Amino acid sequence: MPVKKQMSKKSNKPVARRAATVRVVRTDNAPRRVGFGRAVSNFFKKYFQFNGVATRAEYWWAMLFVLIGVVGLLLAAWFLQPVNFLVAGFVAMMWILFCVVIIVPTWAVMARRLHDAGFTARLLFVNLVFWGYSIVVPRFVNVSVTVDSIVGWLDILWGIVMLVLTLFPSKRENNPYRD
Repeated sequence: MPVKKQMSKKSNKPVARRAATVRVVRTDNAPRRVGFGRAVSNFFKKYFQFNGVATRAEYWWAMLFVLIGVVGLLLAAWFLQPVNFLVAGFVAMMWILFCVVIIVPTWAVMARRLHDAGFTARLLFVNLVFWGYSIVVPRFVNVSVTVDSIVGWLDILWGIVMLVLTLFPSKRENNPYRD
């Protein structure tokens, strides 16, 4: 900001004074900064909203909330088990309820984050393939250990791919998912 030099009336020495502030008007559709509170609020407000976009900040603040909730409740149940088994069981039930409640908004914010980076949210369906395999196949089909380990490694690799895709910056031009 430019500084104007003026002379002091008492000592005839230059005095630095700030020029009038200039207000910047936003002409682009750039999203406002998202903090932890706003991200968690949007996480639950947009519970079933799979269209639109979510900035990196909105996504990662929401994931921090999920991580704190999941790990915090799990650790609380684990540490309370020797003290009071009934209270630990209640906290474990709260953990299960929390995990069930956050499944849909987690997928929704992931879909919006992929849209913001310019990717399709259909990539999330690959996760369903791995989940379906891990739930259905071991119960009904006798597969070898090598097939299970290969699918396990593919699941880990796909998780790394999804992590990298969520790290991409926002694609503002030529993004069909932006309004």
